[in-house]
Amino acid sequence: MKKLLYLLPALCLLLSMTACSENDNPTDVPPDTTHVYGYQLEQFIDQATVTDSVDATAADSLDFRGLFAYEIVSGTDGFSPRQSSFAGYDLNWDTFRSGYLVPSDQGRTWFADPNLPSAFRVKHAGYFRMYRKIEVIAADNSSQMIELRGLPIHQVTNWDGNPEDAIKLSDLLQGIASYDSVSIVCFDDYGLGRYYQPAAINDGYYLLSSERTIFPTAALPSNMKKMKKVAYLHVYGAATGQVHAFDLAPNTAADIIFTVPADLSGYTATELTNYPTKDLLD
Repeated sequence: MKKLLYLLPALCLLLSMTACSENDNPTDVPPDTTHVYGYQLEQFIDQATVTDSVDATAADSLDFRGLFAYEIVSGTDGFSPRQSSFAGYDLNWDTFRSGYLVPSDQGRTWFADPNLPSAFRVKHAGYFRMYRKIEVIAADNSSQMIELRGLPIHQVTNWDGNPEDAIKLSDLLQGIASYDSVSIVCFDDYGLGRYYQPAAINDGYYLLSSERTIFPTAALPSNMKKMKKVAYLHVYGAATGQVHAFDLAPNTAADIIFTVPADLSGYTATELTNYPTKDLLD
């Protein structure tokens, strides 16, 4: 009788262990709130693909990803932070690349920056739209990111004598009341120390396909006429900042689109030790 009493607890324990082994991946348990892993967004924007889109003759080692603004779009309902009254804008490369895709949290994007609106935590992130942009840095060092296809588009005769879409350089400076001169600076910082007067800026265009400036009538040195792959304009001689609400490029005019891959096995995951895990239970 005593042996039977000793055997009963052991039998119950064995049965419970057997029951667990029949379902190694139970669906009725809460998510793991101890370890959360994310995939840095930079991994999903292929450098060589972006380089080829800007200049097919350029070496793949050149990194042009900083020349674009980034829109995050949900793959389920098409939501984008553009639609939120708390955001309403796209991200520059440095901010975008710092974000993560978190598969265990409804496939949403996450940024550690507490000043970034929560609208950028896009659930079921499906793809990223990229828009060519140029930064304008005013004399007070305020910086404005301007998406080129959000500006009026003009047809201009390009360097090969063919019509090409272009934007006016002066349209980039709508937010600055007055200035003395401007440096047009390329992706590799070429152009620093060269100064354009307002008359030249008012004459100039930026060609959207061939990625270079053109000045139809302005008399300029040859090394200032054809500035390629412009990254920013630096404005001098005005102490005031920039006041202008530029339109975003229409999403139908995205220059490049990258889709979030369904299989992430080829990408590197990082443990996010400061992730707000309480949200996983919402």
